[in-house]
Amino acid sequence: MKLNIIFQKIRQSKLAERIQGSRLVMTVDRLTAVCKRNPVPIQCIFALVYRLVLDAVYLTALSPVYTYAGFTTDIFVLQYILSWLVVLILVPMIVSIQQKEQRPSSILVTLLNYLYFIPMTSYIGCKGSTFGLLIDATIYWTVLLTIEIKLPTIQLKRLQLHHTDQLFKWITLAAVVLVMAVSGYYTGFRVKLNMSDVYTVRAEAAAYSMPVLISYALSMMKVLLPIIILYWLQAKKWLRVLALLIVYVFYYSIAAQKSVFMLLFLMLGGYFFYRNWMMRYFGAILSAGVLVCGLLYSMFGILDPMSLLVRRLMYLPVQLSEVYREFFSSNPLDMFRESIVGKLGFDSMYSDGMPKVIGEFMNTGSNANNGMLGDMYANLPTAIGVFIMPFVVILCFRLLNICAEKLPTAITISICVNYGIGFANGAWSTILLSHGLLLACFLLYIFPIKKGAISK
Repeated sequence: MKLNIIFQKIRQSKLAERIQGSRLVMTVDRLTAVCKRNPVPIQCIFALVYRLVLDAVYLTALSPVYTYAGFTTDIFVLQYILSWLVVLILVPMIVSIQQKEQRPSSILVTLLNYLYFIPMTSYIGCKGSTFGLLIDATIYWTVLLTIEIKLPTIQLKRLQLHHTDQLFKWITLAAVVLVMAVSGYYTGFRVKLNMSDVYTVRAEAAAYSMPVLISYALSMMKVLLPIIILYWLQAKKWLRVLALLIVYVFYYSIAAQKSVFMLLFLMLGGYFFYRNWMMRYFGAILSAGVLVCGLLYSMFGILDPMSLLVRRLMYLPVQLSEVYREFFSSNPLDMFRESIVGKLGFDSMYSDGMPKVIGEFMNTGSNANNGMLGDMYANLPTAIGVFIMPFVVILCFRLLNICAEKLPTAITISICVNYGIGFANGAWSTILLSHGLLLACFLLYIFPIKKGAISK
């Protein structure tokens, strides 16, 4: 009661009146009102502003720093104009998907629009990449957007709450026992939060003589633990959430995978802070983020934000797609022999693995994984792949729709962001199996939502 009285007095104070009457607040209120009255035109403008900001940061900051890594600048005026024309033509479709009910597939396609395809047009326009890459990307992108808009979603009846509630409790217990047993036996309950020695920890983890079944079950924890934590979060069982967060730290410390660590923050941030308007105005949010990254480097010499957000997240998958196109234009296609077809006994001719082969082709020696266009170039003739692969990708997204039906976005947003980035950086079959999308779909299908547990 005392807190309510204090807050009421603060709201009625002269300081609060001054803040509410300030020019900044009045300007924000006016912009909010304009956005509400004209959501579609405003979102179209934000998408175009995002492309403009990407171009500016690429030309003035990213390219000068990373020219040695292939992010060069060689603008051909006609191609640059055409790259902008593609965005102008497709922006209405992009925004129409943003306006749809926020199911996982619409969120995933929106993420790929802004994190992969629009940066691809910027990369092609500013670097002066081959015109064929622009054609391939445009057809693939258009087909993807069209299928997402036109393809209906099948609905399945969810299981009864009592059964799934009990199942999640048993899954929680099994996950905790497995992680703590492995942590105790192989690491002595070691906790490693120092990012500087992750490669040492990974080398140690690679040397563990772990039984295959235990190793496979442990790999599932990357998907299982976040969804279990979300279950107890929506049930507001805070002590259990705290206990599971501690278990999650022990799990991260076993092999020190950065993606595991980042997924924890993504999950917590998505659950507590995500609001539905954020996806509708994703272009504005990313424009601000990219601009800040560019300014931090230009004004203060701080490079890490631009390297991680702009270069690694947005432009590197696009660059790898171009490299895959170049490599497979003169080398045999794999025809899914490294993934699904390989399970039927057809061995890939790239015995070292395609990511390693591409890394050697780039003279980096790294594993150059790539999804979307790169996955298409590696496995299918382009003339067929630009129509088949978008359909396959949307089917994967629709599977997530079916299993996550009626779940609040607070539960699904972190999973969507995780797999949205995954599809841009890896093959769809790898995402389904090795990265646990099928397991995530199953867990979301049996996820027991308690009425009134989540307010947003």
